[in-house]
Amino acid sequence: MAGSVRDGKGHRAYRRKQKALKRRTAALGLICTWCGEPIDTTLPDTDRMSFTADHPDDLNHGGHLVKQELEPMHRRCNAAKNDSAPVEIWEAS
Repeated sequence: MAGSVRDGKGHRAYRRKQKALKRRTAALGLICTWCGEPIDTTLPDTDRMSFTADHPDDLNHGGHLVKQELEPMHRRCNAAKNDSAPVEIWEAS
């Protein structure tokens, strides 16, 4: 069985999209889509406030590795978002 979904088909395309988003974030000053704060793209990958690319539709819940637009986030915010499915709240009539 294959390892992580990020190591399989489309992995290189995903990495290219991730690097392009990081360049765009640095050039345009894009903000974190979770907290709304600026992202310092020069921080090392191990820093909690460093750049990471997020999949809006989580891979664990049917999102595609490459066929969706990535969003800039801090590592800390991406971890807080986790991979939980969105919750819908319905009011009783």
